[in-house]
Amino acid sequence: PEKTWDRDRSTMETETSALLPSGKEIIQEAPNRKKQLLLSAVAGLFVFGTVANVAPNMLSSQSLSETDSLQMKFSNEYTATLGHPGTDYHWVKDGYLVEPYRSTAVSITGIPDTLDESKLTTSCVGTHKQSGEKIYGTNSGGAQCQMKFLKVGDYTVEASIISSDTEQVLTTSMDVQSRYVRRDIRKLTEEDKANYLNAARTLYDITTADGVKIYGENYKCMVYFGTLHLENGVPDKQHDRLHDGMGFLTQHLSMTNEYELSLQSVTPSIAMPYWDFTQDITMIRDKAHANKREVDYKDLWDLDIWQEDFFGTSDTHLHTVTKGRWAYTRVPSITRDAEVANAFGLLRAPWNFETSPYVTRYHKSCGDNVGGKGDANTNQWPTCATHHYAVSSIDSFAFFTGYMAVDGHGGVHSYIGGAGGDCDDWSDLTALVGPERVSSMKQFGPYYGRFIWREDMCSMPDSDKCSDISSGKCKLECSGCAEDKFTEAEMSSYSGLFGAMNGVSDFQKEQMVRKVYCDTKTAVGEQIEANSAIDVSFWPIHPTLERLLHYKQMVNPLTNFDWDGSLWRSDWSSGCCWGDMFDTDCTGHYEESPTVGKSYVYDDEEGDWMLKSMTNRAMLEAAFTTHTYKNAYVYQDFSYEHCAREGITFKKIPKQ
Repeated sequence: PEKTWDRDRSTMETETSALLPSGKEIIQEAPNRKKQLLLSAVAGLFVFGTVANVAPNMLSSQSLSETDSLQMKFSNEYTATLGHPGTDYHWVKDGYLVEPYRSTAVSITGIPDTLDESKLTTSCVGTHKQSGEKIYGTNSGGAQCQMKFLKVGDYTVEASIISSDTEQVLTTSMDVQSRYVRRDIRKLTEEDKANYLNAARTLYDITTADGVKIYGENYKCMVYFGTLHLENGVPDKQHDRLHDGMGFLTQHLSMTNEYELSLQSVTPSIAMPYWDFTQDITMIRDKAHANKREVDYKDLWDLDIWQEDFFGTSDTHLHTVTKGRWAYTRVPSITRDAEVANAFGLLRAPWNFETSPYVTRYHKSCGDNVGGKGDANTNQWPTCATHHYAVSSIDSFAFFTGYMAVDGHGGVHSYIGGAGGDCDDWSDLTALVGPERVSSMKQFGPYYGRFIWREDMCSMPDSDKCSDISSGKCKLECSGCAEDKFTEAEMSSYSGLFGAMNGVSDFQKEQMVRKVYCDTKTAVGEQIEANSAIDVSFWPIHPTLERLLHYKQMVNPLTNFDWDGSLWRSDWSSGCCWGDMFDTDCTGHYEESPTVGKSYVYDDEEGDWMLKSMTNRAMLEAAFTTHTYKNAYVYQDFSYEHCAREGITFKKIPKQ
């Protein structure tokens, strides 16, 4: 596209420069040629709503005085259904935000009644304020033209309208802002949805080395992003640079921004969509109420988002997608240090005993349905009420970060990933400890491996022991499992990680520990562990949290920005939960910790847009919707209409 536009620009500039010395020759051309050359001349000559150095006989005496009434309107394929984008941001003028690489219709209104619009031809030129580069529109008949803006930033758009029968020339100009627009993934056009998902598929199919040759230096493949999340989520047993700390939100937003850049290298018009997963609960509640039955959270899997043309339907037996573009998507094989390696050489967390080479979604947690039935049993899937609380009742960034990390989105990962393997057999304990305790164990089954690995209570088997899964050697090697009885210290350590053990006898505790730690190989679905980024459904989740933060800053702003994790939980250190637990630092979670992903933002010092790594604090400030907003994108709107059906009102954003 850039070469095409450069060629158009070169042609236009050549014509224009040839016409500059004399307007007299233009008037003497045949009528059709006169119209063409006059249009080119004016496109090169007018500046900021005036026409300079044009021969008097080229313009009527009324042409300049009447330009004051002209206005420009900008629209694309979304305008009619969703309205103009970004109008809730106080710095966006309604109707004057355009989108890079998206065909934009520029319509000129206020044309004098004396002119016949069928005899008008319009020329449009856009000048990028930061670089000075120009783009040229194409006339689409009458007082309108089509343009494609090729950069993020600010443009001055100048238009000239020529009447073929009166030779009258009208000019006008307008400043516009060019930003990517992030929209609800369910509201994308079919073409945009396909472009997004196909570009995402490309990241799985083409390596970084090959992709850079084809698409440019911003291209990164899915192995890169999967490894980025895994290596920063599990750098060692005492650290997690992405989760359980103050950097959770900013770090994930930085990764999303770099992922978006990679998608844009494949298809430049793509903006990262968001998935408002609170809608999903509303949708299945509507279905249940319409059918006069209890809410069943298994219905989530029947929604549009999990169909073949979206993220794909996971087979309930193979636990992977078997149809469509995501069918049998492979988890990359890797060679890693033994301390953090998956025993089967796959890009997965070290505690994950999943053997399938494909991206896995379990639908269940250790054989039990995730969630169950009834409005009160959501297994922490976020609802309108969850997000409304964040907007209405939280005043500190620390509390907002912790709340959104757990209540605000964690259940989505849990539900999609799920768990299976030997933990399905925990039902054998029902007669000993009762169904409620067993159900609790199963719902939290996906997390036990993570806790014991970090606490160094068990060691993971190496790849040699797991080369033959049927040998019985491929299992956790936990303290005390080889003995007839656990020591008091061992039981105390295990019990501290096992809430379901509260209130049971020592004998029951020992049987529960042996079942969970000594005899179980728990397999965990991608979305619930450290390689969650490898599942395509991972990526639209976190923009939803940022969108909620933008909305909150407009209607009920945070007032406390102290970088202190203890404002969320008293057992956290200032930066993260692992700091006090392991008497270590909180790398990745401090204010000045660099983000692991790069973002394309406006740099005040350079006076231009730049791709760079930022600190957590700078990343947060770039997302503020007041005076420091520096991101290359906005969100289409902040509508939460579905929540009104649940009796929850997100108030309208006041106009400034």
